[in-house]
Amino acid sequence: MGDKGSKFIVLFGTPLAHENDEERALRCALEISRHVGADGVRIGINTGNVYCGQVGSAVRQEYTVIGDGVNLAARLMQAAKNGEVLVSSETRRFCQATFEWGEADYLTVKGRMRPVEVYSVRGWREFSGNQAAREPAYRLPMVGRADQLQQAAEVLAKVQQGKGQIIGIEAEAGMGKSRLSAEIMRLARQSGFQVCLGGGQSYGTKASYLAWNNILRDFFELDPTLELEKQNQHLAGKLAEVDPELQPRLPLLGVALNLSLPENDLVRALDAKLRKASLENLLVDCISYFATKQPYLIVLEDAQWLDSLSFDLLETIARNIGDSRVLLLVLNRPADITAPEEFPQFRALAQYDYYTALHLTEFTLAETRQLLALKLFQLWGEAAADEAILGGLVERVFARAQGNPFYIDELVNLLHDRGLVPGDSSNLDLPDSIQSLIISRIDQLTENEKVTLKVASVIGRLFKANWLLSLLDGSRISAEIFQQLNRLSELELTPLERQQPELEYLFKHILTREVAYETLTFATRTTLHEQIGLYIEQNYGDSLEQYISLLAYHFDHSSNLPKKREYLRRAGEAAQAAYSNEVALDYYSRVLELLSEAEQVEVLLKIGQVLELVGRWDEAAHRFQGSLELAEQLDNRVGIARAEMAEGSLLLKQKGLPRPNPLYGWPVPFSRSWAI
Repeated sequence: MGDKGSKFIVLFGTPLAHENDEERALRCALEISRHVGADGVRIGINTGNVYCGQVGSAVRQEYTVIGDGVNLAARLMQAAKNGEVLVSSETRRFCQATFEWGEADYLTVKGRMRPVEVYSVRGWREFSGNQAAREPAYRLPMVGRADQLQQAAEVLAKVQQGKGQIIGIEAEAGMGKSRLSAEIMRLARQSGFQVCLGGGQSYGTKASYLAWNNILRDFFELDPTLELEKQNQHLAGKLAEVDPELQPRLPLLGVALNLSLPENDLVRALDAKLRKASLENLLVDCISYFATKQPYLIVLEDAQWLDSLSFDLLETIARNIGDSRVLLLVLNRPADITAPEEFPQFRALAQYDYYTALHLTEFTLAETRQLLALKLFQLWGEAAADEAILGGLVERVFARAQGNPFYIDELVNLLHDRGLVPGDSSNLDLPDSIQSLIISRIDQLTENEKVTLKVASVIGRLFKANWLLSLLDGSRISAEIFQQLNRLSELELTPLERQQPELEYLFKHILTREVAYETLTFATRTTLHEQIGLYIEQNYGDSLEQYISLLAYHFDHSSNLPKKREYLRRAGEAAQAAYSNEVALDYYSRVLELLSEAEQVEVLLKIGQVLELVGRWDEAAHRFQGSLELAEQLDNRVGIARAEMAEGSLLLKQKGLPRPNPLYGWPVPFSRSWAI
């Protein structure tokens, strides 16, 4: 308080930092302004590096913050009008998409040689629940693909007429699958479609329904930030809208939405196979119903990484959409010619007469020229797109890129990163491959930016900012890391994907993530994977079941053997319960060699149970026998009994005899001298 009025200094990011401190500050300012009234408050906000800590003598100290960043915030406060919130351009960069802004203004302030760029913030933007399906931010218009886009438009028209359709886009990395998909999503929204976007993750090939989590949240308009009980109530209302008789099957949605929904007597009585079939039928019923109200576009990206249950759900929905206003858009890389059995469901999709394949070919010389002209204009302005400059570059780029759009785009980015102008690039040594090109681009970054990019690659293609901060904690302050993330986003290496409920960034191209990951030493990757796993354990303890497969992935790539054993086994049990049998076998097989003999007894039994379930009876018998022999060596009476019962049950099944009733024991010749 002073003779010129009262002032508050409000700090965000110290002494405790959050990944969205700028957003928190702006929301706080708007709330203060709203409560105080239009005539009572002027607010200035700035972001910067400052000194924070205790100052004073041994007798009296206080916590304070000192630095140029504080001074500028004070200058903005003085320049603001009554009821106005003035924000520096530095702060605005961190949360530009979250708020409504006035036009840029330039202020001359004390202590600054140049005018300062500032903005007034007018309010925050209300986002729909469909955050995952926002169109990717492409700065250039799409080049080429006119025929494919016309085909897609015709397919969309059929869907609006009530004829369900499937579009498959299969192409090598860098050919523009995601770019074409974004244009199809744009057309769909213009035609009144609801768009739901999901996809596979390289680390998620064993995670049940991972590819469908976001799709189904969007489909049911489910806010993941709500308390579990409120999410449960919301889902119950949605099912009641479809058919009140579906409500008892609500707990089945838990595994598909990655939620721990409380079970009821109906669901508890179902075995894994029936649960899976019932869930698939439930989702088909819901999709069919809601598609009567609005046409839907369901997009599955990176489908080559779908887990087996996501594959099965895709095929079930595809089989049942013929009379629904639903379009499935599936993007994937082509199967390895030496192992085409990898993606059998993709071939199964093509059997339907409502399937359309969009083929992406290499860019022609004319299309390469068009893309180059757009990129040169974007990065250097009109002079750089001069015909003399363009003509000298087109042939070289076309010969080196071989018509790959991503390669063309990144080559021009590389010129820009190196500080070259196109007219001076005749002697530039252009990389021979996409991998070499990406490495060349990474080499243009500062050392800290390289570290940030590489560490992010360990988390995955989509990574949360606060997870990254936890891995880099202690090496740099949060503000520096966010500046680097901003820089990587501006370079279109890892653009900002979403801001709510947590800041998430996305490697624009999966190859960038793969190359960055491979440049780390094995020891470094191992350490980082362990740190990520421990961070998830410590921060998501209340919902750990949702992260079991992710924990299994990270600890499996670490040297932490106890955690690796724990989560591989738990992931196997979760997959077995979800009737993801091949995934369960993979987890159990990987953990088996890490276990003690006493623990192997139970896991061998579980492997046999899964093998029996899928009809591989000889292999199941071998596993049951192995479990029995090991239990006998260890004098494990319970293990012996369980293995004997499993062997007997399997033999009865093979002979077509009724299986034993556990209440009355075993029929001859499988009677035992003692009971379980």
